[in-house]
Amino acid sequence: MKGQLRRKAEREKFARRVVLLSQEMDTGLQAWQLKQQKLQEERKQKNVLKPKGASLKRPSQ
Repeated sequence: MKGQLRRKAEREKFARRVVLLSQEMDTGLQAWQLKQQKLQEERKQKNVLKPKGASLKRPSQ
């Protein structure tokens, strides 16, 4: 009986650790995805074509 209670307590402790680790992984993954999304948006803005030559002169006329 004593061993059974000890094993049950160990399983519960392990289950709590698994849940906590899973939550930490989810949080970290969400943060990473948000960071990747922001980096992708910055790259898109950086790679936008810039007007050159005659097209620069037309709006000011």
